[in-house]
Amino acid sequence: MKKILLVCLSVLSTSGAGFAQQLPPIPVNLPVKAWVIMDYDTGEVLADYNGNQRLEPASVTKVMTSYLVAEAIENGVIKEDAQVTISPYAQSQEGSRMFAEAGSKVTVHDLVLGLVIQSGNDSSIALAEYLHGSESIFAMEMNKKAQELGMNDSNFMNASGLPHANHYSSAYDLAVLSRHLINDFPSHYKIYSQKSFTWNNITQKNRNTLLWTDPSVDGIKTGHTSSAGYNLASSAVRNGFRVIVVVLGTNNEKERAQVSTELLNYAFLNFEHKKLYDQNQVILESPVHEGTSDYVKLVSDKNVYVTYPRGQYAELTSSIEVQKPLLAPIEKGAPIGKFIVKNGNKTILTTPLYAESTIEEASFVKRYWDKFKYKFQHKFQKVKTQLF
Repeated sequence: MKKILLVCLSVLSTSGAGFAQQLPPIPVNLPVKAWVIMDYDTGEVLADYNGNQRLEPASVTKVMTSYLVAEAIENGVIKEDAQVTISPYAQSQEGSRMFAEAGSKVTVHDLVLGLVIQSGNDSSIALAEYLHGSESIFAMEMNKKAQELGMNDSNFMNASGLPHANHYSSAYDLAVLSRHLINDFPSHYKIYSQKSFTWNNITQKNRNTLLWTDPSVDGIKTGHTSSAGYNLASSAVRNGFRVIVVVLGTNNEKERAQVSTELLNYAFLNFEHKKLYDQNQVILESPVHEGTSDYVKLVSDKNVYVTYPRGQYAELTSSIEVQKPLLAPIEKGAPIGKFIVKNGNKTILTTPLYAESTIEEASFVKRYWDKFKYKFQHKFQKVKTQLF
């Protein structure tokens, strides 16, 4: 497995923790209930305000709805060209709609466009009913997926995000969900950058105004109810560095766009992003005891990135610790160590490393000799190696 250098800059917050004292103040001067800045590659939070507070997600809920639909399409459970009959209940939904008529048939593909671009409450229900028979059962699946993704402050009661006392999420959870959507279904995610969609001769623009004002933005989803306020989950890529920003509870469309833009700009101006290793690139060779080979190569199964406050790369240190003694046989892919990154004395990353290949058990003679060396020379101690 490749070292996942998830530098924990998530401790940065307006409370002054982590790197806050080393960076300029967060430029948010407008009323807002919560926000979070997340590094896409590492999943770490670069800064937040009330990031774990349970709030109404409104139509940002539809990111989960589209995630489950994209998953079902990829797994072959449903097909994009399948015809979905619109129920009276789906048509009766209030708020934003794609204006699909009860009794008509609409393809899954078009319903997804209506869901993502037009934020259609009717298309949300139609897809939920088609996939799981009813919206209530679909909501149960939403919650199962939320737990699977580690969204511990979320509970969904419907597919659209309409207000409900037990329907809530957090800025952090919605960033986690957005990150998974982008990573798990990149082709599906491309829909989120589409600026308009026409159905029933009605053209509606994507409500994410950042798509027009910032060319680096390619998603994600707006939301609004009178009780939730104005929400926006957004994502942008600049020079290969992708950031996710979730803003919840602003006063109007203009302010949610302004706060989101300020937070995106803040991330790109104050943090640097660096790729350290490719997926399956050998990071270290570690001694092996009683094996046909004296060494095993350590790898991570993902590209390794580090994100850090601008100008502070030289302050980061890293090491690898390997279990001792490391005894053969070792199966390919077995966890045999961990990669550690620190900023000063603070550990900001601990992630497992895996054997690149299988190491078979050696002959009796070599095993005996290795036992002798280990006992008297203490050769196989914890490996600590500076990597960058």
